[in-house]
Amino acid sequence: MANKLNDSSEFTIPLKNLLGLIAGTAISVWAYFGIMERLSFIENDIDVITVEVEENDTWIDEWAPPPSVQDNIKRVRDLELQLVEMKLKIQFLLARR
Repeated sequence: MANKLNDSSEFTIPLKNLLGLIAGTAISVWAYFGIMERLSFIENDIDVITVEVEENDTWIDEWAPPPSVQDNIKRVRDLELQLVEMKLKIQFLLARR
């Protein structure tokens, strides 16, 4: 005997099972939205960190020492060359004796 379903068909479900289905659905929805919120938060953090890293990389690539520092570096290099030249002259003079 096959039962046919129509708009006047009825079925019963124990209240305990119905409450379990409702609770399971509520927990599933809560967990889904909690996971989605966490993923959105992490994606936002990654976007902010990526922008900061790119700004730092650009700053590093475009950085140049101030003119005063560049001038001091040139002067120190000139002094180093003069010192080497003087050492060579002293060695030459000592070798001639």
